[in-house]
Amino acid sequence: MARMVKIALAQVPVGWPGYPQDGDPAEVHEFHRQELDPFIAEAAGEGADIICFCENALGYGNQAPVSDAGAYEDVLNGPCFEWASGHARACRMNLIMPIKGQHRGAIRNVAVVIDRDGNAVGVYEKVHLTSGEREKGLVAGSNWPVFRLDFGRIGIMICHDMEFPESARCLALNGAEIIFWPTHWGNSAGDNWVWSIVQGTAALNGIYIATVSLAPREGTFWVSSGFIARTGVIGPQGEWRFSVGFEPGLAVGRIDLDAPVVRRWHGENKDFRPSHLADRRPDPSEAGDLPAATRFLHG
Repeated sequence: MARMVKIALAQVPVGWPGYPQDGDPAEVHEFHRQELDPFIAEAAGEGADIICFCENALGYGNQAPVSDAGAYEDVLNGPCFEWASGHARACRMNLIMPIKGQHRGAIRNVAVVIDRDGNAVGVYEKVHLTSGEREKGLVAGSNWPVFRLDFGRIGIMICHDMEFPESARCLALNGAEIIFWPTHWGNSAGDNWVWSIVQGTAALNGIYIATVSLAPREGTFWVSSGFIARTGVIGPQGEWRFSVGFEPGLAVGRIDLDAPVVRRWHGENKDFRPSHLADRRPDPSEAGDLPAATRFLHG
């Protein structure tokens, strides 16, 4: 039996028109909430099961130092969470809210997973922080949680996590069926480099990747050295399933989580993912023999 899921991914432009560049953090958050409202309404109208936004979608532009803890909301008890929770409940739609804020005693780059009832299912804390994030005082996460929603199991990676193969592999081993990847990635090394990594990650793990990036600034054209755009879903064979392209907008499409990933595997047509992971060594239960990054499985 098919297990169909409709996914909505919001691609916003770099630098919203009217963006309060010198605004205080509360103004920045309120601006983004208002600008994202139409995407949520459109996703609800499409009957989406889940919507996700780009990295730090609710806090993009908050330039306050991390030492100013009051400038960063509690990610589970602040106006942005109340906003996201209210929309999820009113629209009967799961929602992923990426934001930088206070969580577990530190300022972190996170994604909050909210179910259709408006309840927080859990929080993913970005594991691989950039040097700039570390220098600013953000604190990294240390594990790879998988969140159970009413349609299936999801994992999350944020931006820089994609550059480390163990990120997606740990999520796959932990049972994720879809990885949501909110990002601000740019094409500094070229378009082929970017998509060989992302599509290869999907194919090597036999998993769906929902990528959520930024469109070019309004009135400008996409260039290969800019933000990657093309928000959409890549299938478990590494193939594009759907994308919104290079303009701001909502990518919406359906996938079947019960469809087998069939590849000819050592002379037999098998479902790739269980066959492939069964061949993997060392055994993930032997945590003491694994590299530190892989031990996140047991964190």
